[in-house]
Amino acid sequence: MKKQDIYIDNMVCDRCILAVRQVATNLGWRIDQLELGRLSGWPPEGHGEAVVILGQQLHTLGFRLREGQGGVISRIKGLIVDHVYNDQVNRSQPLSDLISADIGQSYSHLSRVFSQEEGRTIVEFYRLHRMERAKQLLVQTDEPVSSIADRLNYGTAGRFAAVFKQETGMSPTAFRARGEYIPRLLDEL
Repeated sequence: MKKQDIYIDNMVCDRCILAVRQVATNLGWRIDQLELGRLSGWPPEGHGEAVVILGQQLHTLGFRLREGQGGVISRIKGLIVDHVYNDQVNRSQPLSDLISADIGQSYSHLSRVFSQEEGRTIVEFYRLHRMERAKQLLVQTDEPVSSIADRLNYGTAGRFAAVFKQETGMSPTAFRARGEYIPRLLDEL
């Protein structure tokens, strides 16, 4: 069998990667690379329905396989989630450049495809995840607001505070003081 790239929706964290790895390995897949939104590897020999079976198994865990342009959407979502939630990621490269380089297509094309498939823009998806991460950091850490602004690429604490207030109706400091934060499932953003 030849190597296949399988695109998977709703992968949002390292535990998702572990879950997908376990399911695929148990089904006999040889994994070359596994990252948020994509599995690259060889299906088990003699299983013409290997992708279908993998999809069924992953569906029971809340994942969904995507084909064609949808696979690109899964990869874009995975890159954004990793960019926002992975503290080890290098954020010096603009997100648009990161997405284009990883997928090998122009950002304007990818942006159009994403908008057509999702009914929202890449920027909107990114904004939702940055705001969710900001809320999490404000309530669950003592990290200064300026540090959170820098970590999430808002440029300045003032810019972050303005965007945060526009989104939530309160300043980051007031949100932190209130201490009420109910995390949203990342695959529902």
